[in-house]
Amino acid sequence: MNISTESREILRNYRAVINARRREMGQKPLTTAQIVDEICDFVANQQAVF
Repeated sequence: MNISTESREILRNYRAVINARRREMGQKPLTTAQIVDEICDFVANQQAVF
């Protein structure tokens, strides 16, 4: 997947926050691909996307 440097940095920071919280709860960390997949799934299942 081709994404801009800025988007890649945002995802990197978002992944760090998510995985820190997951570690606190004793869960395995997620990869960037898993996070993007979850975001896409979330957006696709919204009743309205603006």
